[in-house]
Amino acid sequence: MNSPQTLKLKFVVTIGTVVTVFVALIFFWMFEQAKRGVIAQVDQQSRALLQQLLITRAWISDHGGVFIVKRPGVEANPFLPGTETTDTKGRTLLYRNPALFTREISQYADKVGLYRFRLTSLKLINPANEPGNFEKEALRYFQEHRYDEVKEGLAGEYIENGIRGYRRIIPLRIENSCLPCHEYQEYAPGDIRGGLSVYIPMREADKVIKRNRNVLIISWLGIICVVLGIIYFFLNSMVLKPVDQLHHVAQRLIEGEYSVRANLSTHDEFEAFAHAFNKMTDRLQKGYEGTIKSLVAAIEARDTYTKGHTARVACYAKEIAREMGLSAEMQAEISLGATLHDIGKIGIADELLGKSAPLTCEEVKIMAAHPEKGAAIIKEADFLLCALPAILYHHERPDGTGYPEGLQGENLPLVARIIAVADTFDAMTTDRPYRKALSVEEALREIEKCSGRQFDSDVVKAFRKAFEHDAFPRER
Repeated sequence: MNSPQTLKLKFVVTIGTVVTVFVALIFFWMFEQAKRGVIAQVDQQSRALLQQLLITRAWISDHGGVFIVKRPGVEANPFLPGTETTDTKGRTLLYRNPALFTREISQYADKVGLYRFRLTSLKLINPANEPGNFEKEALRYFQEHRYDEVKEGLAGEYIENGIRGYRRIIPLRIENSCLPCHEYQEYAPGDIRGGLSVYIPMREADKVIKRNRNVLIISWLGIICVVLGIIYFFLNSMVLKPVDQLHHVAQRLIEGEYSVRANLSTHDEFEAFAHAFNKMTDRLQKGYEGTIKSLVAAIEARDTYTKGHTARVACYAKEIAREMGLSAEMQAEISLGATLHDIGKIGIADELLGKSAPLTCEEVKIMAAHPEKGAAIIKEADFLLCALPAILYHHERPDGTGYPEGLQGENLPLVARIIAVADTFDAMTTDRPYRKALSVEEALREIEKCSGRQFDSDVVKAFRKAFEHDAFPRER
């Protein structure tokens, strides 16, 4: 049978798994959306850079190119003749067309690790502009389609030298201002002559993606802990605690404690179940009490002396237990044991039970077997096993001279020590066929004389105190 702890573990593991997976899926979707958002920003950056470069190239082209002052390290364009001239101050000026401007701007940007432009074509003028695999495929794709269909270009993530980046390439078409440089390649206005690409390293974008991922993971863990905590709190208070209480009540019923009840005020199915549970317990208790009454009635029907004896012994024993400060549960067990202590007499012959003359030695032996007979009667009844020590050992003595096992001292169960005093007191204060009853005071004195030998001294003291507190009548 699963314990409440096992049930709690199952609930926590099951609900925790469902919540964890569900929230994980939501956060994974959020992470993917955030990642796409970062990539979209990089894409917008690539579009803006290309558009800005196109505008700059158009301005240079519309003005017939630009001239720069020749300085150390600045060379003329080897692919265009007549690109050097001298100004009125005698300085050498070098011509820069849009293509060379693009390459030099790209080199400047690449030095600071920002981005890199690339002007390329399938019909090369400058071998340095030879297209890579991505660019070759894009250029072929551009040539197979009309400009209006491909003017947005192609883009995608790209790994170069182990570094992840984002590349976009757009088609370039021949304008009238382009013909002076490209007419010899047999281009006509409107033709796609190549492409302009930009490569943006994604180091910063990856940092943002990683940061977003870490934030989402921490948020995910935090939400999981909070949600599980809330679920466990309500689950524990609304489900597990009622189940735990019902389990506790059932366990005590199994142990024979039929007075226990389930007290639930949950105003739901658990409360209804507790009411049904209590009704079932009431029936069990009535059946339990009925069984005991039937057993007592069976004893009293066969032995006139026993009639009323068991009830009185139970009363005395319970008062002694109360005086000794024993728990209510222990008092109930002692009362039950006292009620059933002579049940073994059911197995004694009627002529022996009803004999008015003193018993012979053989008859005494037969009568002395009633504790073992009683133990044999109840051993199969689990709900009566708590009375077994009282039934089996109520004729044992602290000095070891009792029967059936000759137990002594602390080896003798307390319940048996208590019932021994109560049983003897009632026997001495009850008329028997072969002798008259002693008075209460006489019986008390006789018991106190045997304290420490036949009777437990602590039990005798408690019995005397109970008597002084008027726990039971002084005269019978």
